[in-house]
Amino acid sequence: MGETFGNDTNRRIEGEPRDTRPRDDRPGLMRIGKLLGPLEIKPSEVKTLRPDLFSEGHFGVFDALVHACRQHDVDIQYHFHEELLTHVIDSVDGRRNWWYAARYHGGGDCEEPAHRMDTHPHKDWTKVEVYQVSEQRIQELHAAFRAEVERLESNQHKVIVPEVTIRSRLQNLRFTDVEVKAHGLREDIFKPGEITGADVMVSLADRGDISLRATWKDHVGRALAQGYFFTRFNDEQAHGRAGFTYELGEKALGGRRQRRFGNNHFHMTSDIRIIVSPEYVRWRWTDLSDRRRQQQPRPAP
Repeated sequence: MGETFGNDTNRRIEGEPRDTRPRDDRPGLMRIGKLLGPLEIKPSEVKTLRPDLFSEGHFGVFDALVHACRQHDVDIQYHFHEELLTHVIDSVDGRRNWWYAARYHGGGDCEEPAHRMDTHPHKDWTKVEVYQVSEQRIQELHAAFRAEVERLESNQHKVIVPEVTIRSRLQNLRFTDVEVKAHGLREDIFKPGEITGADVMVSLADRGDISLRATWKDHVGRALAQGYFFTRFNDEQAHGRAGFTYELGEKALGGRRQRRFGNNHFHMTSDIRIIVSPEYVRWRWTDLSDRRRQQQPRPAP
């Protein structure tokens, strides 16, 4: 049995989070350049620097980094940057320009995201690599975060996404200026009122622009997932290895050519991806099965 959002039976949420606190018998791994690691991160030992965001027992990738440095006497300097709404690393072992890549259980290689490190939830068996990058890369990331904060402030602290698209074989939809409200899908991880990428789509359903279904999955194959997946938008239903994937963030930054700004697409379910005020959210149909079979979507059960 699924529950509905409001009174609309087209907005369904199936299943619910359970046992999502990181466990010591499922430790994460941390590597910091050539200084440390890989070493185990025991969740019970980590305290979050963002108690305004995380519920009891949960923490972020940045918290794991600070914990590892303190535990192994590596000097780390950082501060909370009000214009970016995130913690910024000033130096590690006296060196500047550090960023990170992360991988959840079963996710393949570590991915470098354009995402605030202190809002990136640390889950069971999370692997994190922290390394030096160019100063230009740090400036690009900070420019993206600053643009989101400026957009938020210009909208009187309402989260309004300028462009949201859903593209697949059966639909090509575009919505503009979508105001996003919190729906509390993941209050097991986050404090009430936090807004995630999933809230963008539920807010569209609130307006009556789309119908949707979100399904809780503990596992995808053998991988520990512990997240909500959107398994239906309007009449298109996920099936087998075909379904919807997404990206969100800033489109382009700097210069006359306005080159595309990347790293907005990575493996994190939208229900745990805290947003500030992104420029766009894009969903698209992805089919990992044999495309030559040209299978058609199965009807919703």
